[in-house]
Amino acid sequence: MDDINRYDFELPQSLIAQHPLADRSSARLLVVDRKAGTIEHRHVRDLPQFFRCGDTLVVNNTKVVPARLIGCRTRSGGKWEGLFLGFEPDGLWTILGKTRGKVNPGETITLIAPDGQTGFPLEMVSKQDDGTWRVKPRTDQETFTALDKVGWVPIPPYIRSGKMDESDRTDYQTVFAREPGAVAAPTAGLHFTPPLLREIKAKGAARFSITLHVGVGTFKPISVERLSEHRMHSEWGTIHAETAAEINARRERGGRTVAVGTTCVRVLESAAT
Repeated sequence: MDDINRYDFELPQSLIAQHPLADRSSARLLVVDRKAGTIEHRHVRDLPQFFRCGDTLVVNNTKVVPARLIGCRTRSGGKWEGLFLGFEPDGLWTILGKTRGKVNPGETITLIAPDGQTGFPLEMVSKQDDGTWRVKPRTDQETFTALDKVGWVPIPPYIRSGKMDESDRTDYQTVFAREPGAVAAPTAGLHFTPPLLREIKAKGAARFSITLHVGVGTFKPISVERLSEHRMHSEWGTIHAETAAEINARRERGGRTVAVGTTCVRVLESAAT
């Protein structure tokens, strides 16, 4: 099972949605009843039917930032693309970047905003062993404010070849997104709507939020032949002690915990170990 080729399969492009449904909750839902041994095809809008009073819904409140950066090398004018990964207390950003030729420390990149306007420069400070760069944004704006002005929504390459539509600023965001920091959306959460959340609450279920900022690992392909040789990228996640205590208390009273997507599962499992 260590051979990466055992996990390879063909997914036709025609089966990959390029735009969301008008009603997010109309997406299909596979319901597996382990006790009955049955599989049923439903829709996300049917989810409230499966909740009971005392259950818990856990959602990821991460917010996707416009992390894709497009610009040119200030000196030569050569095309450059990058991906914002995070920032440090000293104000430096961590990014991935690609361009023709070698980029040297001290060189600057002039960013181009989605509206075609010239943004602020990035000064390349130092390249790290993992291929990422530490860069200095030459702006006085706070990091996420600056990204909102010059960044592009980092649409995955299998959706419109990664080309952003202006509607992606809202479409590629969950309705409960609050904490900025992700470079990709927690996709299971994209199917929830305010009416759906109200129906679940009416069933007597409580909703709690955790935060996991989806990182570059969701884009980066596996480049080794054996899974044991693959280096996983780290992700930043948190769950408040009060939230964990309430989830545990509801479980002890017989309530079930419904985690929306693998990002929530990863945080809950990490906190439980």
